[in-house]
Amino acid sequence: MNLEHYRNFITIVDCGNLTAAAAALHIAQPALTAQVKAMQEKYGATLLRIHRGARTIEVTPEGMILYNKAKYLCTIEDSAQREITSARNGTAGKLSISLSPSMSVLFIQNFLSGFAMLNPDVEYELHEVNIIEQTRQLLDGISEIGIANAPLVQAGRFETLFTRKERLGIIYHKDSHWLDEKKVYLDLEDLEGIPLCLSRGCSERFLGICDESHIYPRILCISTTKLSTLMWARQKAGVALVPVGTGEQFEDYLCCRFVQDERMFVDKTLSVVKDRPLSAVAQKFLKYYNEHS
Repeated sequence: MNLEHYRNFITIVDCGNLTAAAAALHIAQPALTAQVKAMQEKYGATLLRIHRGARTIEVTPEGMILYNKAKYLCTIEDSAQREITSARNGTAGKLSISLSPSMSVLFIQNFLSGFAMLNPDVEYELHEVNIIEQTRQLLDGISEIGIANAPLVQAGRFETLFTRKERLGIIYHKDSHWLDEKKVYLDLEDLEGIPLCLSRGCSERFLGICDESHIYPRILCISTTKLSTLMWARQKAGVALVPVGTGEQFEDYLCCRFVQDERMFVDKTLSVVKDRPLSAVAQKFLKYYNEHS
């Protein structure tokens, strides 16, 4: 007994007679009658009483049970078909992304919110984790896409699809007196002697630049997240050095300035595991990301 037989049974009940049902289904009436007989034999019960003269049917209590269950089965099958089709087209499904905690707010603002408006049936899993955990999640299949501003561990196992440069910004409280406000542009030398707080995603890059330039900064703290790095500036305890994304804004009491040095940037990368097929929704998002980067 296949699902089509249940659909035909529903049509028979809805039409109220075999002749109308056969016409609606484009099936010969004897074949439809044979299906009803087979169903009654399967369930060992009379499902329909057919009144030959009036060409009408009477649904028995057992037939009504089957009618309701058949509608439920067909609804589930139709729903599954719609969801599978949507998943294949990338218009539904789950999109799992691992990214650095400092990137999540801007990533939602610049990319995910717009993509979600165009694809309302997609669900999202955002894992805000450090670079080591991000690497593990990608390799274990927990996430399909990784976004970071530091090299992934085991980099050879990943393919970087997109790279964007983010400038390193100097963030400090407007009431602090760490930097000369009269200078339009900062030089690396201006950062010597002041308490610098670095986010780990840019610390290696910045310290390498300082080493190349024979600059010896005073490092107050290296924090795992951008949020905690900025807290030092908010409390007037130090100057934060963090990647600044496109369109990123800070509180009114914080100043953001840049060093006049073309080396003062980090690469923000979007990576996937090499040779691992991506879901349709992930492929669709990557196309959107490329078009809006």
